[in-house]
Amino acid sequence: MLGGICILLVVAAGCSSSDSFLRKKKTSQDVPLPPGVVAPRDKLQNWQKLVKSATSPSAKTNAARQLEEAFFAEDDPQLRAELLRLMGQLNVPPSETLVERAKSDDEPSVRIQLCHLLAKSPPGSATQVLAELALNDMDQDVRQAAIKALGRLRDPHASEVLAKLLRNRDPAIQYLAVQSLKQTTGKDFGMDLKQWEAYVYGNSPADDGQPALAEKTSPRY
Repeated sequence: MLGGICILLVVAAGCSSSDSFLRKKKTSQDVPLPPGVVAPRDKLQNWQKLVKSATSPSAKTNAARQLEEAFFAEDDPQLRAELLRLMGQLNVPPSETLVERAKSDDEPSVRIQLCHLLAKSPPGSATQVLAELALNDMDQDVRQAAIKALGRLRDPHASEVLAKLLRNRDPAIQYLAVQSLKQTTGKDFGMDLKQWEAYVYGNSPADDGQPALAEKTSPRY
């Protein structure tokens, strides 16, 4: 009798464990969604197909507009970041409305993707937004993404922003600013910050105690 009870307990425990395992294996794709609701994975696949199918300039413009509309309606920050990444593949300048919304997004990954997108946009307003993020954003990763993006813009104003960042006390910021200056100007003064300033501003800045070199403490990238 005791053996029978033990067997029943083991079987019951096994059933309970199996049910728990099956519940863990069940994904959101297995649960019917309300009418009109699209699963995140399906959204992403639809956006990817849209971008892949846009081969002509007019089709790319239309696809970019659709992605922007999806961005404004999307609640998931990871999907908003993915939308910006996909827009970058279209090489279509984003609208001012989208840029304004994205640069103030609470999710840093969205602002980082905005930097990547603006790096492919014409100078001007793109430089202004990237400068704001590089100088003022509270997230270090966003600032670094903006600095790198400024290096891809052939804009004298971008060089001026990067020159300002040479005076930042963070060696990592100094280092990235120099790398971006090399890229946007085609010049190479190494890590001599004073020479970079002299080149950008067309004069010799006064010696105010600014370190001449940052490479001793600069990180490797």
